[in-house]
Order: sequence, then C-alpha cells, then structure tokens
Amino acid sequence: MVIGQLYLMHLKTELKSNEKSSIIISGDKLTYFSSENSTSVTFDIISLNDSRFFLDWISSNKITNDTQLIISNTPGLFIPNAIFDKNMIKEYYDMFDVLKKSDSLFTNLSSNHLNSIIFKLSNDFLTLKKKYLNNSIIIHYQTILYNYLISKNKNNTQKKIYINIQKESFEIFLFFGEQLILVNRYPNKGPESFLYFLYYIVEKNELSENDFYISFLGRYLNYEEYYNGAKLFHNKIEFIKESDQTKFINSSTPFLKDLYAYNFWNS
Repeated sequence: MVIGQLYLMHLKTELKSNEKSSIIISGDKLTYFSSENSTSVTFDIISLNDSRFFLDWISSNKITNDTQLIISNTPGLFIPNAIFDKNMIKEYYDMFDVLKKSDSLFTNLSSNHLNSIIFKLSNDFLTLKKKYLNNSIIIHYQTILYNYLISKNKNNTQKKIYINIQKESFEIFLFFGEQLILVNRYPNKGPESFLYFLYYIVEKNELSENDFYISFLGRYLNYEEYYNGAKLFHNKIEFIKESDQTKFINSSTPFLKDLYAYNFWNS
C-alpha cells in the first residue's frame, strides 16, 4: 500500500465537478459521461491488467487525458478538517476499512472546507490513470454528493436525513440545519436491512417523530419498497429529483448518473 498524491480539491460549487467529462468507476462497470456521450463497459481484473482493453475503450470514445475519475466502488471516510492531519491518513483509514498493499489512498476537500474525505483506489486503476489519463483528477462520489447537499441544504434550519440508495450500498447523511452530523454507508441487502439502519440512526440521534425530514436522492421504481417502508413510520418524506429518473433506473449508481445527465444535457 502506498499513500497516493493528495487531491485537496477546493470545488467552488457542486456543479463544477458535474460539468466535467468523467469516468465513473462503480462495481464492475466504467461509465463515461460528456456533453455529447454516455457509454458503459464491463470490466474485470484480467481486462484491467490488459492495457489494450482500456486503451481501445478510451480511443473509441475519444476520451481525453484530463477526464476526471469518480470513485464509487469504495466507501469514503469523512474527517472534520479542523482535526485533520495529512500525516495520519493511513491511521485514520486503518480504523475504517481494509487497506490492501495494492491500494493507494487519496483525499478530497469538501467545497465548504469543513471535511476531508479519504478513500482508496486500486493500483490497477492508478497505473491506467498515469498511463492514459495523466492530467485527470480523482474525486470520490461521496464528495460530489456532499457538495451537492451543501448547496441544497443552504439556509436550511430543519433536521434532515438525506438518503442515497444504490445497487450495492446506501448512504445516510444527517444534517442539523446546515451542519453535517454524520454520514454512513451501509451494504444494500434489501428493504428490511435498510429500514433497520434507518431506525438505528433515528434512535441513536434521538430524533422524535415529525422533528425531521427524510429526503431521498431520486425516486426509482427499484426502490419503491424502501420508500414505502419509510412512510410506515414517518410522514415528512420528500424526493430530490434532477431528471425524469428513467434513463439510469437499472444503474448501480442511479442518482449520481442522473445528476450528471441533468447537468450535461440541460445546460
């Protein structure tokens, strides 16, 4: 394991990163977004080690070497910037997730400069980046979601739970007004498991009924059972939608891709 170059990114708004041509790494897929194109390809370790596979893909899609890489297949660790020490990155992450010798660590800085987000990237991807995307930046998808919520949550005085449901995982962001209280990512094992963790967050933070809002990022037919389950115990539920929510309904990261589609194709 090596400590990767620190990308302490001062994003002015959440839309800046969403307007750049990007490759989203999620599960076993690479998805390329630009103002003219959106295309995905499935990969595995063997194909990653064969650089011709990656070269053929970026060449056929005319992907430039400054296209940013968005990492969405690993969790991010949020550290308040007031106590963040760049020399302690490995120690922070060792207490959070498994770190292999074949992983490198990277850091983003949130747009409000209040949190640093630490995440890992396989050296297989890092090798490809250095070879074919040498001018690209690396950003974690939770950085993008958090920056987006910073903007959405501006001037908010309520307690809000923002939820992003994906194929393999879901995130819960808890805000008291504009202040981020916690962000947790859990494996998505179905609606019952989802409701268990949601109840846990509510009870642990002593949130009384009708004292807070639940805001889902997007609304997708795949997850109606999750929404309906939440409605059984709570009334203040809303949905944040940035598109018609149909194009990426079967995506492993539907809201993230909808966010990109909206910003590219409605600008």
